[in-house]
Amino acid sequence: MTYLHKQLARRDFLRRAALATAYAGTPFAATLGTMGEVAAQTATDYKALVCIFLFGGNDQSNTIVPYENAAYAKYEAARSAIALPQSTLLQLNLAGYTGPQLGLNPAFATLKPLVDAGQCALMANVGTLAYPTTLAQYKNRSVQTPLGLFSHSDQQASWQSGLPTKGSATGWLGRVADLTSSVYNPGSAVSMCMSMGGNNLIQAGNSVVQYQVTNKGPVVIDTMDSSHWRYNAEMAAAMNTLITQPRTHMLEQAYNTVGARAIATGQVAKSALASAPAVSTVFPAGGLAAQLRMVARLISARNLLGHKRQVYFVSQGGYDFHDMLVENQALRLGELSDAMAAFYAATVEMGVANSVTTFTASDFGRGLQSNGRGSDHGWGGHHFILGGAVKGNKLYGSWPTVALGGPEDLGQGRLVPTTSVDRYAATLATWFGVSAANLPTVLPNVTRFATAANAGLGFL
Repeated sequence: MTYLHKQLARRDFLRRAALATAYAGTPFAATLGTMGEVAAQTATDYKALVCIFLFGGNDQSNTIVPYENAAYAKYEAARSAIALPQSTLLQLNLAGYTGPQLGLNPAFATLKPLVDAGQCALMANVGTLAYPTTLAQYKNRSVQTPLGLFSHSDQQASWQSGLPTKGSATGWLGRVADLTSSVYNPGSAVSMCMSMGGNNLIQAGNSVVQYQVTNKGPVVIDTMDSSHWRYNAEMAAAMNTLITQPRTHMLEQAYNTVGARAIATGQVAKSALASAPAVSTVFPAGGLAAQLRMVARLISARNLLGHKRQVYFVSQGGYDFHDMLVENQALRLGELSDAMAAFYAATVEMGVANSVTTFTASDFGRGLQSNGRGSDHGWGGHHFILGGAVKGNKLYGSWPTVALGGPEDLGQGRLVPTTSVDRYAATLATWFGVSAANLPTVLPNVTRFATAANAGLGFL
């Protein structure tokens, strides 16, 4: 991520390069043996968080739509040509909800049954906030607001760091991992934070380094992998010597450290995946589904990896619909729905549905007002939380008035968030195992919105 690259100073790079190297020079067999001991000694419960980041800023107004006639009429008047036909909406009957009846975008045909059955919840009008903010306070500039509102890179960084008024080299899931990794995954050669969606800020910790895996598995050097037909013992030995030789130059030593860690981690992860129980759930085509299928395989390998806690990051791009919103968003949301539904089925197959919570995030929501064939950058947006532990078929937060000039409309139907990312994240972090006492370490601003002990929103 561009923003992250700007934030990481050279000294921070060097510090990170020195982390997680305990197994870099350890023989592969010895590493697996140690990991087996780890799996036997750690806590018996298992939990995983899976973040699906929708890059570009998903349009919330065509994701969850008012279905009740009067509310739909206001929505239709504001959206004009980009309004979804009322007859196509997937009607929701949410437990305990007293607002206007809602419907889902018809692309969510595979996710809606999970909402109805109580495995998926809706999160309304959540966004980055520095302090609780009303429309009047925003207009009067009487409270501090996040840096770079409506900017893709700034708001991606704010969502992922949990620190919307300053730059950060760490993200809130990375700080969760800092607190929990040594407790639940002591000695594991593979990071708690694994990304199928590329380099990201949300998984960056002070002590935990994210490990990136492709949709097809860990990246390994063929000539150093004894199971590969290109393996060459002499070349492997020479490369191992180059990597393990101490260097006097700081950057050379950092490069060697990163390389050694990557090689050792790749070997362990590849072996664990090869030995793990197969996942037979069929996933649909598409990049997001491929990422989530790899997540499922890594969950299946959790014991071999020595993991009782895992944090995953996957991503789907292309949500910046200033044009052709109706057609193209439906394609993206259909892929999202199908991939999430298949992934949940895989967790059921593996017997870990109650232990895996998947949630969506995005740069920002978008303006309700049509710009012709699309919508422009906004602020608050709607999201989904999926898993066996989720108290689903409910809407959390406050449903906004979907009309131009409403009480949350700062202009063009852009919503002032009524729920902060802090409370959304706090609910997930607390479920994962972060105590109330440690919650401000993960989310330094959380007590601006609620006490740490009562920061959760109740969807888990």
